Amino acid sequence: MTSQQDTSVTVSTVILTSPNNWDEWLEVIKSKANTNHIWKYVDPSTPKDALPKLEEPVQASPKDVNSQKTKLLELDEDKKKELHMLQSDYKDNLKLYRKQQSALNTLRTQIQSSVSRSYLIYTFKCNTTYDILVSLKQRIAPSNKA
Repeated sequence: MTSQQDTSVTVSTVILTSPNNWDEWLEVIKSKANTNHIWKYVDPSTPKDALPKLEEPVQASPKDVNSQKTKLLELDEDKKKELHMLQSDYKDNLKLYRKQQSALNTLRTQIQSSVSRSYLIYTFKCNTTYDILVSLKQRIAPSNKA
């Protein structure tokens, strides 16, 4: 007779309900953000003027490989290959940008669904996910003044 072990997994959600669980809640949010490499864009401990911006990549053009040329037909074969590589990088970077942009939007809704109803108001009228985290931090995170 074989014995069966209980392999069920219990998933628990951390809800921000007081300053007492701020650190635990923020770590869960940070883990979600790190999954898509977006924490650096939303880290509430970073001053806003030092925060990197997620910017859509710009597609390469003939001028990027030869400032004197504006058309593909004007480029020699080596420069055409170089441009092709840059355009391939652009496609990869664009996919990453779109994935991260989507992840930022998802994180915003995850944050709003993981705060108590009494704190939800602090997420309103915030333009970015970063702004939401800063707003919550200012109002809920325990202070270090003790």
